[in-house]
Parts: sequence; structure tokens; C-alpha cells
Amino acid sequence: MTERRYSVGGVVGLVLVVVWTFLAVQWHEVECPLVPDSYVLVVTHGTPSIFEGCGDGYAVDVRGD
Repeated sequence: MTERRYSVGGVVGLVLVVVWTFLAVQWHEVECPLVPDSYVLVVTHGTPSIFEGCGDGYAVDVRGD
């Protein structure tokens, strides 16, 4: 049998992409386009508060920054 070896960096990178996507989906749920806006908002704003979103229905329109 052959033994598979995974690099630690590859596994950590995959986990980071999964977590980043999970957080980007939270922005997508408040009417922000998923790509690229939601991914950028994760880096610049973190997770959305109840007042933040994209569009006129939110007190803070994060696209106006």
C-alpha cells in the first residue's frame, strides 16, 4: 500500500478558503454580490452586523465606503 502525505500548508490553505467562503456567504445573504464583493468585505469589515448590507434596505450601505 502506498502512503499519502499531505502538506500542512495545503491543509491549512484549504481550511482558510472554506472559512473565508463561509464568511463571504454571510455578506451574500445581505444582498451583496458574492464575487468579488463579499470576499473583499470579509477582509475589510469582517462579518456583517444587523445594520450593514448592500442596497437601500440597510442603514449602512457598505458599498459606499
